[in-house]
Amino acid sequence: MSNASLDEIQELIQKLSGELGDMSEAASRHIDDLHIAVNNVASHVLAIEAVLSLVAKKVDIDEAEALKWIRDKTAAYAEDASESSA
Repeated sequence: MSNASLDEIQELIQKLSGELGDMSEAASRHIDDLHIAVNNVASHVLAIEAVLSLVAKKVDIDEAEALKWIRDKTAAYAEDASESSA
């Protein structure tokens, strides 16, 4: 192999290394963004739970009926989650 070919291969390897580094940084930023989004969702869920617990103290709620309604409305999501994890 000539020196020109080796130099070209070395340049390509360096270019690939740089591009992989860029991809790694982008993936890291994306994971950070997802982490922030999950924290935001969790905060909102906790706030909603707090409001609902206050409402439940003031309003007569049939707990069994409420749980049935929740399970009926979320059954499709639970089935989708179990299928994708299999």
